[in-house]
Amino acid sequence: MSEKYVVFDFETTGFSAQKNEIIQIGAVKYDENNQEQARFNQLVKNQRSYVSTEITQLTGIKPADLLNQPTIEEILPEFLDFIKGHLLVAHNAPFDISFLYQAIIDCAITDVEAFRVYDTLAESKKLLTMSSYALENFKDLLEMNDLRSHDALNDCLITAKLYQYLQKIEEVELSVESEVTDEEVQLDLFGDSSDEITDSLRRKLNLPITKALVYYQQNLERKWERFEVLGISIEREYSVGSSLNIRLHNSEKVKIHSDFLKEMQKANFVTIMEEEK
Repeated sequence: MSEKYVVFDFETTGFSAQKNEIIQIGAVKYDENNQEQARFNQLVKNQRSYVSTEITQLTGIKPADLLNQPTIEEILPEFLDFIKGHLLVAHNAPFDISFLYQAIIDCAITDVEAFRVYDTLAESKKLLTMSSYALENFKDLLEMNDLRSHDALNDCLITAKLYQYLQKIEEVELSVESEVTDEEVQLDLFGDSSDEITDSLRRKLNLPITKALVYYQQNLERKWERFEVLGISIEREYSVGSSLNIRLHNSEKVKIHSDFLKEMQKANFVTIMEEEK
């Protein structure tokens, strides 16, 4: 079933969400009929890392271009409002999602909905045979060679066309598959309704098997508080991870993406967060 979605892409100063940062946000919003509704295109002032010569050569973004741009603290709330309620589509989504989550942490934003994500890189590997799955290599197939790659907005337009192309392939495949009952679809999407933390669930989510799971959040003083996770249930599964409902020791329930919960299990998680402020 078609749904409204936002294709998004970040240009960054490097590959580490903890050490580097977003310097351009591009996003294009579409309705259920793949009709473009709005665009979001914004350079972002860098604050903790520099724009290297290699990044300038790749993206065309120079350090001077960012001097008078808004900071991520100023622009992120507007971007979150732009994507709210939409499926998120990205090429190599784990990369962009990691930077998005890090920016949310850095900006101390707590009231964020669970993201639903479609990764065109992962899905194209399932559906297409290519010598390389880098986004620029799809421009011939999609007849979009006039767009320069590694510009956030241009990459969104290419990714959107790729997403629409993949959707057509998936629709054809679904039409020839054997009929599946509604009950089977629901089980596949939502998994077990229990929130028991079983070994099989831990393996499925790539969480540690032998130790208690923890969740961290910042209080009003921006100090990290540690909570033990007592229950996990999968709300939805996507091509990139899952949206989880987790139950804490104080009976509080929180929504979180499985990849970010996995990051929280690292022994130096808080140290990394504090060092990168």
